[in-house]
Amino acid sequence: MLRTALIALVFFLCLPPAPASARSQQQWVHLGARRVSSRGERDIIRTMNGGKFKRIRLTVEGGELEMFDVQVTFADGSTFSPSGRFTFTGHSRARVIALPGAARVIRWITFYYRSLPSGGHGGPTVQAYGRQ
Repeated sequence: MLRTALIALVFFLCLPPAPASARSQQQWVHLGARRVSSRGERDIIRTMNGGKFKRIRLTVEGGELEMFDVQVTFADGSTFSPSGRFTFTGHSRARVIALPGAARVIRWITFYYRSLPSGGHGGPTVQAYGRQ
């Protein structure tokens, strides 16, 4: 019994790690970033990755803001606009958005925003990440 358990342990320890494609499906991939104005207006993050994604995560660093009218444009020209506004304040600095349909290439993310009074000095940076 002990010998069988030892053989099983050695077998599992000798297995090669998961292929890179399996690991990459479990990780967020950086798509791009944009330092936005403290005044608030419209901006675009042009993606730097040609991978296909089913979700995006938007994060804000260096300030507080409210984001609205977000629109994701895919490689085939189709678009998706999640409903609602996203507020990035305090410890709530990230939002995950599930994209409809199959995984697709994202060309850019357009959004309108306004800085919040407690946002600090200078413009915050919006980061976009994708996940397969």
